[in-house]
Amino acid sequence: MTRIKAATTHLLISATLSAIVICLLAFYWYPLPFFWALGGLVLLLLIVGIDVVLGPVMTLILFNPKKSRRALTLDLSLIAIVQVSALGYGLYSGYVSRLVFNVFDGTSFQLVQAGDVAGNFLTAAKLPDYQRLPLFGQKFAALNISDDDRTRSDLTFYKALGVGPTMMPNYYFSLEAAREQLGKVAIAKPQLEHQHPALVARIDGLLRDRNLNWQDILVIPFDVKTTTYTAVLSLNPVSVIKVLNESPR
Repeated sequence: MTRIKAATTHLLISATLSAIVICLLAFYWYPLPFFWALGGLVLLLLIVGIDVVLGPVMTLILFNPKKSRRALTLDLSLIAIVQVSALGYGLYSGYVSRLVFNVFDGTSFQLVQAGDVAGNFLTAAKLPDYQRLPLFGQKFAALNISDDDRTRSDLTFYKALGVGPTMMPNYYFSLEAAREQLGKVAIAKPQLEHQHPALVARIDGLLRDRNLNWQDILVIPFDVKTTTYTAVLSLNPVSVIKVLNESPR
């Protein structure tokens, strides 16, 4: 096998594996439009830079058919170790920080990542849907916090530890049960038309595709790190139709 053929074969194998990992990240763990806002680009560059570019280039440099079989095996094994380590790091980083819940906190939706949720909150969740972290995709929920002394004391304690209520599935309940709260904070079409006509046009297109009217939906802010997106919810039943990467505020 020539040096060029070895590097090309390596490139094809690396590109295939990287494409599988990137699809996992972009479609399940960090689905669009959250992928870019949550650092998906960093993982993408790491995977592409090391697995798709650096690995085949190292093979191109080190592979020499005149080397002994032992020397070639050692060279290729070292390259494989570097690539597998980078790929493993990317997968692990993506797994522990993947999106698991999107929680309505009374004013807007908030993202919750896997590393934000402690196991004791999961086991204390009242609804089965929130008693374990989803491996693929995210679940939507709303907060249901009792106004009593014990709850206020618990929230104050955990807040001091950097744990907010959206990170505590024991306070989650369904979006359907939060219908009234969602309606109170929903942004009306006239306000959007005045401030964000381009967003209204995008929502109009979404409604045409789904044969819905503005009376059938709610528009709710969705806070994502330092930016705000738009969640479009259906009212029958209450569920999220689409998240648009444009602020409604």
